Amino acid sequence: MIKMEELDFEQVYNIEKDKILRYYERLKNQFKNLSPIQLTSRFLVNQSIGSDYKEVYNTLIYFRDKIVEGKEILDLAFEWIRAQKIRLEYKKYLVRAQYPFNNLSLAVDDSIFRFFLKYDKYIRKLLKSDIREYNFSALYEIFFSPYDSKNLNIKDILERHIDKVPTHFQGLEKLDTNIIVLRSGLSVIIVKDYENVLFARKEEKMRKELKFKKNKVVQSELEKRFNGYLLERVIRTFCIRKIEISQKEIESAVSQFLSSYFKFGTIYNFDDFKDLLTQNLAEDITSALSEKFRKNNTLDNIKRSVSNTMNSFNRINKVRKLDGLAWKNDLIPILKNYMTKFISTLY
Repeated sequence: MIKMEELDFEQVYNIEKDKILRYYERLKNQFKNLSPIQLTSRFLVNQSIGSDYKEVYNTLIYFRDKIVEGKEILDLAFEWIRAQKIRLEYKKYLVRAQYPFNNLSLAVDDSIFRFFLKYDKYIRKLLKSDIREYNFSALYEIFFSPYDSKNLNIKDILERHIDKVPTHFQGLEKLDTNIIVLRSGLSVIIVKDYENVLFARKEEKMRKELKFKKNKVVQSELEKRFNGYLLERVIRTFCIRKIEISQKEIESAVSQFLSSYFKFGTIYNFDDFKDLLTQNLAEDITSALSEKFRKNNTLDNIKRSVSNTMNSFNRINKVRKLDGLAWKNDLIPILKNYMTKFISTLY
């Protein structure tokens, strides 16, 4: 009879066992000459479990006589698949986790407490109670290591754990060394995973800082010029379709052109922006003209006419310094009148 805590654990880390079992049965019918261990090994590799067939096969061979009565090697395979579901959830948690001073020991303890203590109680019911503790430690390393690890050979892993993880008995009772076992099997994996998270965070921070610097440079460059993308659109539309451009459209385009440079609350001297405005307006107009209109409206010609307009404005406007909004309001009617006349002479 399945206990409630086992049912809860399987629901939290659901692996759709019925669906996976149907796939196993199809393989069984397809490869009738394979032994149960060979078939289960192929089944796991086809489920993207394990680093390669040989290492999966040797692991199953080692644990086949350590499974409790009533369970079989396929049950261990299911738990290997479930372990990957747990690893996925644990890695998601690590990505969000914040530990003071990026404390690696705290990352290990927190991960073991949140994800692997319950797993340890759950998986032990699949294996015999009299097996040595280093077997569990080795199993955890195999189950939860990323498959790009250089060595997931069961014999090598057992050699690393056999002297690290003791099995203590008091009389006939085995003492609880679960935390030691979990630390032995998982500490290196958790530390490596969290170091990868920290590295990814550092890279992301550097990307954001670089993007911010680039945006700042771009923004700085934009602020050093007048940008008339609406003026270009209006002129280009007129050149291609020869439709009447309303005064409102021209005024809106001129307003956008001036707003791209002038900022409210900033004081500007006329002599500081006059040449820049003249150059940028002439360039924006020229870039919008189709080829046939550029013959009679060269950049130099347009630049000269805009400059004359600005000089006339300066003679009327005696104030040398104004707030950005004031310059914009004063210049809108001047440039609107200029653009209206310019567009009307194109055809």
